[in-house]
Order: sequence, then C-alpha cells, then structure tokens
Amino acid sequence: MPALKHALPVRKDSWLNMASPMAKKLHIVGNTNPSANQFAKRAGRGKFVGGILRQTREMARCLSWEKRLTIIDTHPSARGMSIDGRMTRHTLPLLETLKTRNPNDIYMEVESLDEVKSRFEPMVMEMAKIVKDADVVMLGGTYFVPWALLQAARMHNKPTVLSYAGVLSMEIKHLPEKIQSVLRLMEQDFYDPGISYIFPSKLARDTARSIFGREIPDSEVIYNGVPAEFLAAKGPSEKTVPIAFVGRNTPVKNPDFLLKLADALKERGSRHRIHMVTRIDDPADGLIRELRGRGGAIIEPLGTPELAEFYRSASIVISPSHFETFGNVPLEAVSSGTPALISPSMGVSEVFLDFGIGEYVNGFGDPYAIAERAERAIRDKESVPEHVRQRIRDELSWPRVISRYLEVCTRAVEGK
Repeated sequence: MPALKHALPVRKDSWLNMASPMAKKLHIVGNTNPSANQFAKRAGRGKFVGGILRQTREMARCLSWEKRLTIIDTHPSARGMSIDGRMTRHTLPLLETLKTRNPNDIYMEVESLDEVKSRFEPMVMEMAKIVKDADVVMLGGTYFVPWALLQAARMHNKPTVLSYAGVLSMEIKHLPEKIQSVLRLMEQDFYDPGISYIFPSKLARDTARSIFGREIPDSEVIYNGVPAEFLAAKGPSEKTVPIAFVGRNTPVKNPDFLLKLADALKERGSRHRIHMVTRIDDPADGLIRELRGRGGAIIEPLGTPELAEFYRSASIVISPSHFETFGNVPLEAVSSGTPALISPSMGVSEVFLDFGIGEYVNGFGDPYAIAERAERAIRDKESVPEHVRQRIRDELSWPRVISRYLEVCTRAVEGK
C-alpha cells in the first residue's frame, strides 16, 4: 500500500544539515496515521493531509543522506513495506494484528489497560522488530498507533520523543463513554519521565499537565511548521471565495458554527457564501445538507498546491474550533496572505499574538459579530502584512522546525 507515491526530494540546504555532528547519523522510527476520529472511515485515501502526516512528509523531504526515517502505518487489511530514498515505510494490517478492522471493537470489550496491552500484543511485537535498530523513537500523537509504538520502544529501552499532536481526550467526546474510558487510560500511559515531549503550543503543554495531573519534566514548545507552497505566493490575488472553512467535520472543529454564521449573514442581507473544504463521508450528513441548503459550497479535500491557491482566493478563513493543540489551517491561510479569524482555544493563537496579528483572535459566541467582521475583511480587501509573512518564512518553515525536532531527538539519544 503506497503512502507516498513519488520520491520526496532531499533539500541540500536543509537546516537539518546544520545540526550538531552527533546528530548526523540518526535512525528515527515514527508513525503516521489519521487522527483517532478517522481510523474507522479509511476505506479510501483522500487528499486531506492531517497534522501528523504533514509532519512526516516534511521530515522525509528534509532528510540528509546521514539520516534514516522509518515510518509505521496501519491499514484495515493490507500489509506492505516500501523504501523511498532514506525513508522506509511499514504498513501493518489491523485485521491480522488486532483481529478487527476497528480498534473501537477492542475498547468496547476490555476493562483495564492490561487487557488493552494483551489485545494489542501482536501489533506491539511486530513494531518491536522494527524498533530494534532505531536510535530514537518519535511518537506522533496519542491515539492507538503511537501508543502501541510506545510499548515497543519500552521493550527495547529506546530513547523516545513524543510530538504531542492533538489531545486525545478532547477529540473523543462524541464517542460512547465505554470507549472514552479506555482511551483515557491509554492516554495516561503516555506520561513517562523518561520521554522527551514536544508540544506545538503552551496551551497543549498546559492541557497535558492537567490530564496527567503532574509536571512534565522534559518538554519543549515548538510551533508547527508551514509548507513552502503557502509561503511562496506573492502579490495580490483574485478573491472568488468570500468566507472559507477548511477542516474535518467533527465536533471539536465546531463546524455547526457555519450554520449560525450563514443565518447571521442572511439576516444582515449579505449574499456572501461560505465555502467548506472537508471530506464528505456521507452526502446526507445533516450539517453538509443544511449548509448547502443555506447556499454554502462543499468542496472535497484539496492537495497542497490546490489548497494554497484556495487560501489565496479566499477573502477570509474562519477557524471556530472548540479546542486545538495548534491549528495548521489558519497559519497556512495567513502564510498565504489571507486573514484568518481563530478561536482563543487554539494553540496557534499564541503565534498570532506573538507575530502581531492578535486582532484575528476572536471568540465565536456571537455569529453576528463574526459576520460583521468577515464582511469588513471582504469590503476592505484585507491582507496579512508582508512583514508577518516574512517572519513566518524565517521562523516557521518546515526545515527550520524539523531541525528543532532533530535537536530534541539528539538530546534524547545523548541522554540515554
């Protein structure tokens, strides 16, 4: 099952090549997968690129010849192994390793973490064979794949870095309580004084502290990076999309706000349409159907180049999430030059405040206020100041961000 169809070019000028000599030869084993909310709907692979997959792709692009990256993925039934330059990818079949296509089936049947470990043992043992030759294990997220990989890393006493992408307990509130209770046990298992933690925001770190109920001794806040495609565009662009939303149709993203906004716009006499870029798992989904009924446009997920053009064509992007450890979408939008209104409950708000665009951090309790703010951005043809975009280029390009990841990995190896 090929996950990356084309070889990713090595960036000769990568910041990774400027790392300390001890970091030059490094074999990292990590994971990639959709978020915990998506694994049950993986019959096909769309173009939507989530945070963990984005991080993995960018790391692969930045590999220098001295470094190796091994990625573990899962699939409902397929098994595979592929080599793409310095990256090796292993795909493990859920049906074979867990005896089910959907881990939720396991969570409904178990009562304790020990039972979870027993049911996941075949998967963990396969991962342990892959982890054996690693210098460091880098976990992406806190759902079942990185949890299993953590167990494999512990078997070999491997230095471990956790990139805390997403807070599991915040993203599973729509699931049955029985499933939530087991997933919370698994989430607690990610606390380990021997792990080095990378958080995308102070909000993410503070939230993890409250979940674990204790301090996290070895942690660093590293903002997520921005792909080059969003940073490259220059000059004015034709605005054909008045108001845009990009993201999954899940409760934590607060997509229901789009209906309130559409109603507010109508009451104000506005004809501006809301364009929602999301994966359509069910065309009869209530929100999808209602937004279309209010004149909204639904767009299937876009590849990165197309998404960059979409941002450029939008007058304003809105991200009303109830909670996000970071929030790549609004950062991608402002990197493209398009204003983005964001919730203060998103980690990316720290970037906005730090980079001088705190005016775009808003509460979403009043859809009429957001409608007025969006109309003003459209009317005034607002754009993000070029000096802000330049600072993003200087500080948050993926090669620079990944160089900081690598520094954390190197310290973990040196401190073993």
